[in-house]
Amino acid sequence: MTRMRNELVIIGGGIIGLFSAYFATELGLKDIVLVEKKYLGSGSTFRCATGIRASFTTEEHITLQKESIELWKKLSKQLGFYYVQGGYIWLFRKDEQLKAFSEYSKLHNKYGVPTRIITPEEIREKVPVINLEGIIGGLFDPIAGKANPFGVVYALAEELRKRGVKIQTRTKVHRIMIENNKIKGVSTDSGEIEAEKVLIAAGYGSREIAKTAGVDLPLRNVPHHALITEKFKEAFKPLLIDWTYSAYIVQVEAGGFLMGMDVEEKPNQPLYQRNDFIPRMARVAVRLFPWMRNVNVLRYWPGYYVMSPDSHPILGPIEEVDGLFVATGFSGHGFMMSPIAGEVIAEWLVDGKTRHKIAENLTLRRIKEGRLIHEKAVFG
Repeated sequence: MTRMRNELVIIGGGIIGLFSAYFATELGLKDIVLVEKKYLGSGSTFRCATGIRASFTTEEHITLQKESIELWKKLSKQLGFYYVQGGYIWLFRKDEQLKAFSEYSKLHNKYGVPTRIITPEEIREKVPVINLEGIIGGLFDPIAGKANPFGVVYALAEELRKRGVKIQTRTKVHRIMIENNKIKGVSTDSGEIEAEKVLIAAGYGSREIAKTAGVDLPLRNVPHHALITEKFKEAFKPLLIDWTYSAYIVQVEAGGFLMGMDVEEKPNQPLYQRNDFIPRMARVAVRLFPWMRNVNVLRYWPGYYVMSPDSHPILGPIEEVDGLFVATGFSGHGFMMSPIAGEVIAEWLVDGKTRHKIAENLTLRRIKEGRLIHEKAVFG
């Protein structure tokens, strides 16, 4: 049986686990093992919409994501991965949508996010190739952007290995080892790994792992669907959200159009490809861009939004077990929040507290005490 003693074990090789490891090394932790049951990015990370925004509807999301955007800008330069601030445009077809987002924009502005309501003419200026029939206005988020999840994961993994972080893929964690209510390590199919602290950042898998420590994480796995087309020269920069149809379209780094939309799904069901998804998505895309009628779809895939009860992440220390931490339940926003989530978790791990005081509202305690913070703009 293999035994290794470490300062920290991170369970989960997605974007949250990787950024948590990165910031932990920034704060001086040296003996870190990151354990992933499949391959890096194999969960929600490589299935995400690539978008990054701060145009949310709660103080917690807006302020933390504003900080995350600053980290995206900084780290993309330092680590050399693709990230651009092309903006988001939320498209509205109903007066009540425009009214609601006018109020949300005031909240964004209050916390330093310069969104604004724009006219169809202004939408046309930013997206010349769009069909505006039925669109009465939009919300423009100028600091929003997009990144390439593959490039980010590979850049982080390369940097972590340089820093001495041990990355073990194809290694499944079976249980958290605890002695006298204190972390002892984890048991894996490759042996036991002893550690002073453990971070569970394994998406919905966090729920089963946490149960072995006597901790209940109230998570739901909700299927979502996306596709990507053949590549084109740049047609538009912003990520577009058609709020009426709960659909988005974004042109990714390689030139393809990545598209997704909400379709009714029961939570905690196995992923499968729906026969009706591509036709439904195509109707929305062609409505916005009639010239897309003859565009070829290259690939379609399902993935999960790992939902918490209030659509906010569950972050921070678990009070019942000394040395146990969680970062999960990002509700479809894990990729965009990953830098700030990693920084917050690393501060908790090393200093026992975080400089980002508002993150203290996102611990598991809020759910146990019924202090939920409901996000109204749950989207990619």
